[in-house]
Amino acid sequence: MSTIILNGSPKGKKGNSEIFIQQFLKGMTSPCIVKYISKENPELLARYTQTFDTIIFVLPLYIHSMPGVMMRFIECLEPALASESKSIGFIVQCGFTESSQCKYVERYFCSLAEELNRNYLGCVVKGGAAATYMMPRVMTLGLFKSLQKLGKIYERTHSFDKQIIRKLEKPYELTGFTLKYLQFVIQIGADKIGWDKFLRDNGVLNKKLDRPFI
Repeated sequence: MSTIILNGSPKGKKGNSEIFIQQFLKGMTSPCIVKYISKENPELLARYTQTFDTIIFVLPLYIHSMPGVMMRFIECLEPALASESKSIGFIVQCGFTESSQCKYVERYFCSLAEELNRNYLGCVVKGGAAATYMMPRVMTLGLFKSLQKLGKIYERTHSFDKQIIRKLEKPYELTGFTLKYLQFVIQIGADKIGWDKFLRDNGVLNKKLDRPFI
């Protein structure tokens, strides 16, 4: 069965989604087509994508929304024919520590699979992934190993391994000591140190309270 992987990040090859894709591919022995939605004409890419048995989207979640380029592309997709046995799956990485923050988009993807008449492989969610690109290797070993195993099992079974999905989605919700620790960090303002550094480096620290969308 043919598979196409679609990078749904507006950052293309420079984002965390690309890192996830490359680790997923490391687990596979056969080559796999990868396309970057932000670099393609959405209508042409949608027609090309229809020729594959399986579509796997890999994308970031911004707050609770998928990137606009991906939404625009999805609107160009047509349902598969009833006689075809086609599938669709999703791998989502986000900055939220708890993967439960992705439950809204998960429900949408499940409905989307039905609307497109494709078998739903599931949605792999990894929270706390915003800094993956800058993490030292030792801190990403477990994540990368799981993604490689996910790719390996997908190639063999044409499905997402449920045990790996459950492993990656932890923590689903913050509780106990972890929750109290983060509440303390927020209370003393330590959670803003890293974010303020990015703003300062880009010369926009004095605009951090601006409300551009209102």
